[in-house]
Amino acid sequence: MHKTEERAEWALSYLGQWFHVDREVWGAHCGGRRLRIDAVMKPRDASAWKDDAPVFGVEFKLTTAGSDTREFTSWVAQAVDYTHVYWQGYGRLKIFTCPSPFVALAERDGGDLMARMLGQLGVGELSPIQHRGWALLLNDHVVWCEADGPVAAKQWSIRSRVGSR
Repeated sequence: MHKTEERAEWALSYLGQWFHVDREVWGAHCGGRRLRIDAVMKPRDASAWKDDAPVFGVEFKLTTAGSDTREFTSWVAQAVDYTHVYWQGYGRLKIFTCPSPFVALAERDGGDLMARMLGQLGVGELSPIQHRGWALLLNDHVVWCEADGPVAAKQWSIRSRVGSR
């Protein structure tokens, strides 16, 4: 098993405590190409979430410390493309990448701006954060975390949208 597959298997099994996980979901990109995402997840208990039926996609990648710009931008482009896919049985989704692509940017100027811009494009991150466990982050805010459950998701919709509103 490839290292990325091992990480995905472990994380998705662990997160199964809080989420229903549908693995390897296919969809059609608005450009006509068929694509596959690693997982689509929905909370087991959505009662505290703003959305009636919250659902989102997760894509895993193998990264290396000090990844070059080309590797990073290719990964980001893929995640943004995935926000334009009609996933079978789910429609368009926000996409959370794992591990965080922003860790490599944290030490660079503009890392926070990049995280916020990608959040506006429907791309967030799934990563462990200190003292809170696994978390979904979007626009540099905790949407959900292992320790507290839905945080921003109580007030924010995670439905995919078009435009700035």
